[in-house]
Amino acid sequence: MTKEHIIRESAGLFNTKGYIGASLSDIMDRCGIGKGGIYNHFENKDEIALAAFDYSFSQIRLLLSKELQVAADSKQKLQAICKVYVEMIESNVLEGGCPLLNTAIESDDGHPVLKERAQHAMKILFEQLTKIINEGIQNKEFRSDIDPEEVCSYIIAVIEGGIMLSKLFDDSKYIRHCSSNVMKYVDHEMMNI
Repeated sequence: MTKEHIIRESAGLFNTKGYIGASLSDIMDRCGIGKGGIYNHFENKDEIALAAFDYSFSQIRLLLSKELQVAADSKQKLQAICKVYVEMIESNVLEGGCPLLNTAIESDDGHPVLKERAQHAMKILFEQLTKIINEGIQNKEFRSDIDPEEVCSYIIAVIEGGIMLSKLFDDSKYIRHCSSNVMKYVDHEMMNI
């Protein structure tokens, strides 16, 4: 229980303050645990950061999974993905926004292991999105000449950009605009008419 508590609390802390900004003292204060209690479960701050990132990413996957289960077709699955990211910002489901975005930016040059973990997580999202797009092509919902990798790059870049702007300006209109533009792209560039 204590280890899980440390991971959950640290996830929000790292996602708001960043790896560099969150100190071991911050973790102890937030968790209400002394240094010995932390070191009973983790060797160092790096280990906590990796576990916290994994936890945060698992929460995104859980949110996506719930929405994707009720989507009837590929287009609805893409709408569901947009919905999850809008809710992530508007309901503050994950404290600090998208941990993938935050970790990718912060770990770019300063923390190679955390960067590798973020890359792995993004590859998982790419695979999930590619599967949805390929299903849409196979079901003749989407055009057969679209490039799934190109579409994935576009959708993820637009959504993550919307999250960044919404967090920067404390206004969810940006993620809403970007989600709307993703669905316009789906309607105008991907649908098999």
